[in-house]
Amino acid sequence: MLLVGGPSSDVSSTLLEHILDNTKWNLLPGLTPVQLPFGLSVHVLMLFLAFTLIASMLWIAARPHSLKSRGWTLAVELVVVFVRDELVVPLLGKERGRRWLPYFLTLFLFIFVLNVLGLVPLFRSATGNPTVTSALATLTLALILVSSFGRLGVGGFFRNLVPLGIPFGVGLFVAVLELGGLFLRGAVLSLRLFANLFAGHLAILCFLALAIVVNPAMVVFSLPFALFTSLLEVLISLIQALVFTLLGCLFLQMASSSHEVSA
Repeated sequence: MLLVGGPSSDVSSTLLEHILDNTKWNLLPGLTPVQLPFGLSVHVLMLFLAFTLIASMLWIAARPHSLKSRGWTLAVELVVVFVRDELVVPLLGKERGRRWLPYFLTLFLFIFVLNVLGLVPLFRSATGNPTVTSALATLTLALILVSSFGRLGVGGFFRNLVPLGIPFGVGLFVAVLELGGLFLRGAVLSLRLFANLFAGHLAILCFLALAIVVNPAMVVFSLPFALFTSLLEVLISLIQALVFTLLGCLFLQMASSSHEVSA
């Protein structure tokens, strides 16, 4: 148990400081925290930083180069082709996938860059904040609803929630469950990303804290475990970006596809 006022208290503050949001940015241990201007929080700053990095990356890749892609341009093209051919097009189809590719590609890159920034000690884990993940899930859910209304019509969307050939009372009950399930999927998107990133960062920081809380000799065990977990977190950062994007495509297809079967 962490005791208030002792060394354990300082360790717990350091652990939570890396994950929780704050208007003061502690760049390095031992330095005075920097007060962010304009009421910005550290996680909001991470969002702006991720946006800047992605925009710069895509701008550099889009600059005129030789006919044969190489280097950074080739790496970006591989990412675009992977998201298009392995995530978006297989679920949404070629024509519809082409229209939705910019959003889901941006979503994938944004989440992945935020996840990786959280692994750098100088920065903070914005995707370990449920507010950030909820905002991403809410935006995706809103676009799913708008697309479904546009494709099926408002009445067609709600009629699509009711299976054909069943009594009205049962159909109404099923429609309520289906509508609730749609919003539950949005919550799943948010909680899955938040829980995985929060738990991973907390595990790394707890391993590092063992040498201070228990005994300095524990560094022999805690440091290798922390390094291994950090390497694992790089893989988890990629997987969670893939899963969020994949589930977003899947939920979009499920919500906007007509279930009616012609006789």
